[in-house]
Amino acid sequence: MFLFAHVFLGAFIGLGFWHLTRDRRALPLCIIGAILPDLLDKSLALLLPAFFGSGRTLGHSLIFFSIAIAAGILIWHYRRTLLGIAFACAIVSHQIIDEMWNVPSTWYYPLMGPFPIFIILDYIGHYFWLEVSNPSEWVFACASLLIIALWYTGLPEHRIPFLTSRGITSACFVSAVLLGIVGVCLFFFGLAAIPHAFVAPTYDPVTNVMAGLVALCGAVVLVKWPGQDRGIQ
Repeated sequence: MFLFAHVFLGAFIGLGFWHLTRDRRALPLCIIGAILPDLLDKSLALLLPAFFGSGRTLGHSLIFFSIAIAAGILIWHYRRTLLGIAFACAIVSHQIIDEMWNVPSTWYYPLMGPFPIFIILDYIGHYFWLEVSNPSEWVFACASLLIIALWYTGLPEHRIPFLTSRGITSACFVSAVLLGIVGVCLFFFGLAAIPHAFVAPTYDPVTNVMAGLVALCGAVVLVKWPGQDRGIQ
C-alpha cells in the first residue's frame, strides 16, 4: 500500500488508542508509526541504493518491530502509558498491510539472508506516479486530513472557523460514503481474486481485501463520530 493508505490506517489505530487511553497524543503518534517504515527505508534506498535499494528493508523487518514493542513495554512499565505500544502497533500494521510475509528475507532479517536488492530508476518519480494514479489514495488522503483536522480542532487552543458542527457532520458523511464505495470495491475485487482493481490498480487481491476492510471500518467510524460529539475528547 501507499502513503495515504498507511496514514489512514495509522489514524484509525490512533483513534482506537485515543479512545482507550484518553490521550490525544495517540493519534499523531500512530500516524507517524504507520509511515515510519517507509520514511526510513525509502530514505535509505535513496542514500545507499547498493545496500537498501528495494525500499523495504530495516523498517519492514520484524526486528524493527521487536525493538519498538520492547521499548513500548518498558515505557508502559515505567510511565504507565500505552503510547509506546500504540506506536509499535502502528509500525506492525504497516508491515502487515504490505504483506511482508511474502518477502521472508526482509521480514525475518537477518535469519533468512540479506535484504533483496534491486535498483529503481527515477526512484522518486516512480513512486510519485504510483501514488497519484491510485484513486483510492485520494480518498484515503481526504479522510486522513479530515480526521487530523478534527483532532486539531479538538485542542482547546486551536479552532478552524469554517469547520462548524454542520460542516463537520457533512464532511464526515461525504468521507464515509467515499470510503464505503472504495471499501466495497476493494473488498469485492479482493474476494474475487481479481488484481488491479480500478480504484487501486497496483494492489493485489490480498491487499485489496485488507484495504477494503480498513476503508469500511473507517467509514463506520466517520459516520458515528459527529453523533458522539467526537466522543473521545
